[in-house]
Amino acid sequence: MTDDWGDLAGAGFENFRLSHRDRALGFIENHRDFEAQLFAIKGALERNKEAEQRASDNIQHMREQINLLAPEDHRNRDHLDDYLTDMFHDSVYSDAAHSMAAVGMLAPYFESLFVALFDAIGKKVGSDLGSGKRAKAFQEIYWNPQVVIRDKRMGDDLVVGIMELATEVGLLTYLPQDLDKTLKALFAYRNNMFHNGFEWPLETRQRFQNRSANQHWPKDWFEQSTSGDDPWIFYMSEKFITRCLATIDEVLDGVGRFLKERNDG
Repeated sequence: MTDDWGDLAGAGFENFRLSHRDRALGFIENHRDFEAQLFAIKGALERNKEAEQRASDNIQHMREQINLLAPEDHRNRDHLDDYLTDMFHDSVYSDAAHSMAAVGMLAPYFESLFVALFDAIGKKVGSDLGSGKRAKAFQEIYWNPQVVIRDKRMGDDLVVGIMELATEVGLLTYLPQDLDKTLKALFAYRNNMFHNGFEWPLETRQRFQNRSANQHWPKDWFEQSTSGDDPWIFYMSEKFITRCLATIDEVLDGVGRFLKERNDG
């Protein structure tokens, strides 16, 4: 394998001490500012979090106002109880909107990041690789993780493509151990939200709930509202959003370490 990996990753910075993150961003940069994109995503997520807190505070305030009413004040109590019910109902959908916004920013970011990464690897050292599952017959799409090859047929499975290419170039051991699980959960949720909106068909909700259990996704990655005994609306939890953001940082750090060791080696 060529030892050119570090030339692009560190070109022009020989006298500076690059962080692993900066090394990774320098390597994959292709007229796209992934650092600025991530900053914008975090800002939007923070604003949505603040809006959710304000809605929660308003609901709590309404509860307190109801509790201040005299027990015999049925007219006002009934009126405010109805208003509180509407607030709860509205919050279900506003939280779903915020969750869709989160997955709508995070999933494309991961996809564009890995597409750019493997494109850069392919342009730099592609001629020395290509002996694994991704057959040489498909060299024109070899470095595109959005495409997978099965029985000499092309299909699409981004997560499988990422894991295959990371394995073949020796990058996988530098990436988060739960990357496969994190991406599968994120993109499964993204697909359901974007194809079905906030309220999925009952069968789809049940399949997602079963998949979450069968693939052992952490139980606190997704929250849900229920309708009777059935799941109604799923949300990305704050913990899962935080995990996705941390995964991005870990991926960039891992890619930088990978590049540095290739260069030093």
